[in-house]
Amino acid sequence: MNLGINKVISEGNGNTLLYTALIAAAIANTLPTPFDSIYFRRVNKLQRDYDEKKISAEKLEIHVAAEYYLWTSLWYVALFTGVYAFGGKYKTNARVLLAVAAGGLVIGSVKKNIQINKEIEQRKQV
Repeated sequence: MNLGINKVISEGNGNTLLYTALIAAAIANTLPTPFDSIYFRRVNKLQRDYDEKKISAEKLEIHVAAEYYLWTSLWYVALFTGVYAFGGKYKTNARVLLAVAAGGLVIGSVKKNIQINKEIEQRKQV
């Protein structure tokens, strides 16, 4: 797999490559991904387990951090694999479709978490 990175650097455009990577990373971190919905659901479950004294505060923090890096990494591996495997115009179409799907999944996950939290609050009041 030759991405042409060595050629870009040898032609004196290494800084351009670096700036492009940093801009892409900044943009990528502002957009929700489908895997963010999994992360939000998992963190909500971990928080409930902590509230119910099923796990310690230390275990909660370790798991929240691990979940964040796990799902973020898996998303980028899946994205890279998909884009590399299909190439061409698929890159543009995939980004648009995935951004739309990701936004919907994240909103759905947040909405579900709110519903679960309301149910827990109602049970506490009874």
